Amino acid sequence: MSEARDPEEVQRQLAELKQWVAGQPQLPNDLGDNLLTRFLHSCYYDLERAKTAINLFCTIRLNSPELLNNRDPESEKIQKTLKIVNLAQLKISGNRNLWIWQLNDPGLERYDYVQDARLFFLSTDAWLLNETHLEDADVVLMDVKDISLKFLAKFNVSVARKLSKYQEEAMPIRLKQIHLVNAPPFIDKIHALMKPFMKQAHIDMVDGHEIERLSTFSLHLKTDTGPGLNSSIHFHSPKSETLFNFIDKEELPDEYGGTGGKMADHMKRVLEVIHQKREFLIKDNLWKAIDLKKSGKESKNDVPETLPSFRSLAID
Repeated sequence: MSEARDPEEVQRQLAELKQWVAGQPQLPNDLGDNLLTRFLHSCYYDLERAKTAINLFCTIRLNSPELLNNRDPESEKIQKTLKIVNLAQLKISGNRNLWIWQLNDPGLERYDYVQDARLFFLSTDAWLLNETHLEDADVVLMDVKDISLKFLAKFNVSVARKLSKYQEEAMPIRLKQIHLVNAPPFIDKIHALMKPFMKQAHIDMVDGHEIERLSTFSLHLKTDTGPGLNSSIHFHSPKSETLFNFIDKEELPDEYGGTGGKMADHMKRVLEVIHQKREFLIKDNLWKAIDLKKSGKESKNDVPETLPSFRSLAID
């Protein structure tokens, strides 16, 4: 069960948040009650944190046209990515939501990092449009069985920076754990690639481990703003059962030693939601901030005339 909240207090906070949004010329007018309530919930009903997260959420979207424009789920590029990626969005015990990403491209011949990121935004936006239940925690499971050192050549630093900022500090979920399963022995190389996106304290914590010798290790992430206040990353080697320490077997798909059904079937349900929300998802300006300088609108309430570029949004 979700933690008890006084419904009247939540409505009061929602009304205050709506009034604030209406007074911010840089924010769009399509942030409905459900989404604003989710921001409040993800920020543990801290209004100031919710405002910061909303601003960042909309600004990142404005500054990411390569990920959020021209993303019709029926387009050839999206369909190509859908052939090598399976996704699942499952409700599990503890009032948690489990997000699963599974890559099925052993040689990484068809894999495109940018298109994968576009699919992330597409599928999570569909979920935000469709889902009203508020989870106490969100857990991410990424199957990296097909990730090889070839991935390094496909990696896009600019997109990775945006994704990291968005996932940790802007997306209205309560991200608690990230699990990388089937972690390869060269995970230390991938870790080296991640270093530029981590605070120094996080880097020091991981560097203290001999990563390649462990069946599982953890990295704890803390952010100063937004929903991702305190989350952890756990790496699980192939054939290990350490994942069961965090998620019950019956809640996991068959591919991960569970009895929760096949990933292909879960993917069908994700696609159903995406297609149901297609008319919203194909709008290039969905939940995007407004560039005040280009729009000609006057700023007020001490809002800068132009939104910050991604240089100013860089991870500390």
